[in-house]
Amino acid sequence: MTMKINLIQTDIVWAEPETNRQHAESIMRSQDKADLYILPEMFSTGFATQPEGIAEDFNDGSCASLEWMKQMAAELDAAVAGSVAVREEDGRYYNRFCFVRPDGDCTFYDKHHLFTYGGEDKTFTAGNERVIVTHCGVRILLQICYDLRFPVFSRNRGDYDMIIYVASWPTPRVEAWKAL
Repeated sequence: MTMKINLIQTDIVWAEPETNRQHAESIMRSQDKADLYILPEMFSTGFATQPEGIAEDFNDGSCASLEWMKQMAAELDAAVAGSVAVREEDGRYYNRFCFVRPDGDCTFYDKHHLFTYGGEDKTFTAGNERVIVTHCGVRILLQICYDLRFPVFSRNRGDYDMIIYVASWPTPRVEAWKAL
């Protein structure tokens, strides 16, 4: 089986979700057709360890960035994946990986290993489940950035074919990213 994947790398404008979604959309529409478009970690706001004021309210299982992802998935007839800083109704914050299929079906993964060095663990709530989705016949493990440093959590137990790590990695630490 073959799956065409487009990785969307973009300079993210801090705390400007609409601007970032518009920019990502223009990039996605300028690419050749794909089966899956992958956006960065916290693509709509930039990576934040202090989510107050920038996290999107995740009311009734949705937020503005997720609705945009659903629209793009339908229009492009492809899955769209990326993470968003969200606040649940109980006030807890999550770095949530959203995997949206063309039919609007969504699967979510909440980042398990929070970036303690940057203080993400002080404001975000860690997820506790491994999440695997199937798209185009491929089983995909969903992971976010710092999860990469904990290979036991992503060990292949014969339950997935591919891993997606969405990340927002700073250029000064690119050598560490390449090594990992």
